[in-house]
Amino acid sequence: MSKEYRVGVHFEEGFVVRVKANSKEQASKKIFDMVDKYGACTISDEVPKYHDKDVVHRDWQITDVLEGER
Repeated sequence: MSKEYRVGVHFEEGFVVRVKANSKEQASKKIFDMVDKYGACTISDEVPKYHDKDVVHRDWQITDVLEGER
C-alpha cells in the first residue's frame, strides 16, 4: 500500500508585468500589492487532484521598474 509523503519544494520564478500607472512608484506599488494578494505557485491542472499543496514559504520582491515597451 502506498504511503503519503510531504515533499517541500522551493520554487523561484522571475516575471515582468505590464501596468499603467502615473509614476514608477505607483507602478511598483500596484504590482507589489497584486503579487502580495494573488501570488502563488500554480501546479498544472494535469496534476491529479489528490495532490495537496500547502504553501510554507513565499519569497519575492520587486526588482526594477522600467518605463516603455519591451
